[in-house]
Amino acid sequence: MNLSTGIALDWFPRAAALAHSSRPLSCGVCEAPPRPPPPFTERHLQCVWADARLRPSLLATAAGEPVQVEHPGEWNTGPGPDFLNAALRVGPDLRRITGDVEIHVRPADWQRHRHADDPRYRRVCAHVSYYPGTLPEAELPPGTLQIALRPALDAQLDFSFDNLDLLSYPVAARATPPPCRAAMLQLTPDQRGAVLDAAGEHRLRRRAEILQAAMLDRGPAQIIYEEVMAALGYRPNKAPFRRLARVLPLELLREKSGGNPWRAYALLLGVASLLPDPTTRRIGDDETKSFLRRCWDAWWPLSGEFLPRRIPRADWVFAGVRPTNRPERRLMAAAQLFAPTPGLPERVADIAKRTQGLDANTLLQLFDLPETPYWANRLSFSAPPVDAPVALVGLPRARAILVNLLLPAVAALGAPASAWQALLADLPAEEPNELVKQTALRLFGPDHTPRLYRAGLRRQGLIHIHHEYCLNDRSLCATCPLPTSLASTTP
Repeated sequence: MNLSTGIALDWFPRAAALAHSSRPLSCGVCEAPPRPPPPFTERHLQCVWADARLRPSLLATAAGEPVQVEHPGEWNTGPGPDFLNAALRVGPDLRRITGDVEIHVRPADWQRHRHADDPRYRRVCAHVSYYPGTLPEAELPPGTLQIALRPALDAQLDFSFDNLDLLSYPVAARATPPPCRAAMLQLTPDQRGAVLDAAGEHRLRRRAEILQAAMLDRGPAQIIYEEVMAALGYRPNKAPFRRLARVLPLELLREKSGGNPWRAYALLLGVASLLPDPTTRRIGDDETKSFLRRCWDAWWPLSGEFLPRRIPRADWVFAGVRPTNRPERRLMAAAQLFAPTPGLPERVADIAKRTQGLDANTLLQLFDLPETPYWANRLSFSAPPVDAPVALVGLPRARAILVNLLLPAVAALGAPASAWQALLADLPAEEPNELVKQTALRLFGPDHTPRLYRAGLRRQGLIHIHHEYCLNDRSLCATCPLPTSLASTTP
């Protein structure tokens, strides 16, 4: 299967139609770029720099001097450098450098944004980019450090930009009411829907391009495995689930388990450090003791090989996690989805070869897993059985995986676009979240009807607009291009 041809424009026709319009929607709907887009923006890099839990400790300048971040600076949500009044310790003598910090994806973005001529950037002491590279010293304020994040981030197995919750970080204040609302209210309901459809298709196409680039690097099966694992972790446990998928890759999981879901579950549980030790803690009822004894019998012969790779139990989040989302339960779902051959990756690849697409309900059946004797009515190892059966992957999570992974993956695998337009038009809606609600409020005002964005594609459009505009705007809406684009929209 050829993954190198890019995502066909006819896969997302509304985005393509706007891309060729004389007045395109300025939401990034454009022709496919010559290279896959990076799976992050400057906003993601700002979050990494600001958060000590994400920021690598082993940073270095382009000249090879070690860098310690004493204080990342104050996040600037207005014009000027990204962080103000930072403090860094540099070199073996830990000399202290203070000033502002500017964040970019590529070093050359400093020149492209013309910061050298802007007096607000004269106090910049560190130019931080994702990709390595250097600028001429004359382009930067005297003594500016040049720091690349990528080498240090690549060394962290559990790091992924998809793990970042951008809403957890500072966002610039907005005008009230924002100018995009006035522009949106000038449009007819059909035009508003068309804007959301186009933005939604752009979000999905970009997701497909990112998946395709990753598949070229590590193979389609491994990428589907990693992304589904991250989705099973939900927001609190995305990072450890993704790390587990990388320290125990799909081929190794299948080899060591012999394709047996039970053995695969014991292996996942052991490497995740989530298998309770009956010699150090009290185990529950007889059914739980028998279940865990069987897990230990499968894990113990392999444990010596995998002990150095184990993920510390402290890395997992349990507080505030719904019982149905606990990682011990989700790992049983992962074992059933990925241990057998053919498993979920092979089934997705076969689906992508179809000349006729499938409807959402049929695709959701991929997550209708057989009941296991223990987890069918259990929520944890310590809780008593519940009365009604509980699915390992509930319908809301399955819908989220369908929208964010399965459909983009099918596009990335080269499926014929014409076969999937019906599903794209009738995409299941994820559960409404605060991001969707706040973006809709910003665009349509407090008295709007949610019927306009009840469809799954339109909710994707709201998410795209939020990430493309609201999170990246630091002008308090004054220079945001969205209102101008909306004003130029025609029937």
